[in-house]
Amino acid sequence: MNIFRLLRDGPPASRRMILVLATLAGFGNAGLVGLVNEAAEQSLIGVSVDLQLLVVYVLTLTFFLISNRSALHQANNFVQSRLEMTRRRIVNKIRKSDLRTLERLGQGDVYVTVAQETDHLSQTLPLLIGAAQSALLVFFLFLYIATLSLMSFVVIVGFTALGAHFFIARQRALTRSLVEVHHREAEMLDSLMHFTLGFQEIRLNAAKNEALYDHFSDVTGRLRDVVIRLGGRWVALLQFSNAFIFLLVGVVVFVLPVFFEGYTDTIYKITAASVFSLGPLAAIISVVRLVSRAEAGLGHVYALEARLDEGALPKADKDPRETSPFRGFSEIELSDATFRYIDAAGNITFQTSPLNLSFARGETVFLTGGNGSGKSTALKLLCGLYKPGTGKLLCDGVEIADENRQSYREIFSSIFTDFHLFDRLYGLEDVDQAEVERLIARMELSDKVGFEDGRFSTSELSTGQRKRLALIVALLEDREIYIFDEWAADQDAHFREVFYTELLADLKARGKTVLAVTHDDHYWNHCDRRVSLDLGSILPEGEG
Repeated sequence: MNIFRLLRDGPPASRRMILVLATLAGFGNAGLVGLVNEAAEQSLIGVSVDLQLLVVYVLTLTFFLISNRSALHQANNFVQSRLEMTRRRIVNKIRKSDLRTLERLGQGDVYVTVAQETDHLSQTLPLLIGAAQSALLVFFLFLYIATLSLMSFVVIVGFTALGAHFFIARQRALTRSLVEVHHREAEMLDSLMHFTLGFQEIRLNAAKNEALYDHFSDVTGRLRDVVIRLGGRWVALLQFSNAFIFLLVGVVVFVLPVFFEGYTDTIYKITAASVFSLGPLAAIISVVRLVSRAEAGLGHVYALEARLDEGALPKADKDPRETSPFRGFSEIELSDATFRYIDAAGNITFQTSPLNLSFARGETVFLTGGNGSGKSTALKLLCGLYKPGTGKLLCDGVEIADENRQSYREIFSSIFTDFHLFDRLYGLEDVDQAEVERLIARMELSDKVGFEDGRFSTSELSTGQRKRLALIVALLEDREIYIFDEWAADQDAHFREVFYTELLADLKARGKTVLAVTHDDHYWNHCDRRVSLDLGSILPEGEG
């Protein structure tokens, strides 16, 4: 089971401590039942309950409460530490994964698994640990029953085993249903994100707005149907569980006295032990659904990890930027490099022709072409975010492979069309405040943005202004090669002029290499060379 896998991976000493404390609590619980039966027997034969028995009872109760509390406390700490390590491990794999792996996974699936599933597990696993302890308490109560009547113990355990067999079979069916719920929830999240990410578009197009809402309604309807079916299975399992408790008591009270001679002498003791077991049994049954939910949730977590492992790269140097052998490069080349996008069904949605493209240090190269011509794909191949399907990526004749890919990437700074503006300057904690303020002024944002405590005062700006903030970050990173994917497209006429005539000239004067995607044909004279693409192919010079 996935739950056992999570717990098994933890420190053995912690597991042993929890087991010891839970065992002590079980002994204490069984001892309390025995003392209660002893006191009841004395009262039944007219003997006064002596003070010594009362003291022993109070001490046993105190022992039980302390050990039980300690076991639950230790178990909660253990589970939360395991989940925290699981979150870290997944995010660590995400940040080291291949770009195409993440693109195939989809944001909805990643967010549902990392955030929703682990958060749910954080709340429910401690309850499951409590239920496991309740199972241990039931075990010791059954051992107590064995000391009273071995035959009764055999019958009760056999009856419980049959109930557990049916219970586990139904629970597995419940877990399988929860897998479908997870996928439907991820599908709903993906659909929901269109309302926020594409809000402007749908508010300008009523037909698109209605069609998107209809699709979302279909998605939520499918989710509702799956959850309703799941609820039916849960109700059936809960009904069986509740019936099982009363059937167990019925076997003890009504069935066993009929078949076993002399049973009536100890019937009240066994009945008391059975009644005491109802609480722990109820605790176990109350988390039946949580067991299935946790099992399915952990299954999604481990499945996500497995898919991330498929796109994992070899471990890079601790500081690949400082140790990169490519910082003094002279030429970078794509040699017969191809790339294809393949959807979940295995269909090729786009592919490039063999790309042969090179650029030298200090060059300013413009990539032009229509939408879908392969410009962004070529840039991602050049900076090592994509691996060529065939062909090679070379830097000064050295092939870029998995072993040196990260150190090669460290010479690039990029602003793609889907750029992300982080909430603070990660990796630039020691940046000079005056230099940041100078760049803010250079980007003509001084009246809108400040810089304090390692972060910009706001990012609630237009897309063009946010791109200027991203450019500030890129300039502070001071890498050898800059990638601008239609950076100027969202700038006003004035700052578009500034970008082509001043900012690019400044980068060239500093010996930086610039690869820029642009549609601004009246600024094409501000590059050293222009490369045109169409349908994944590089056009002959002079065309396009």
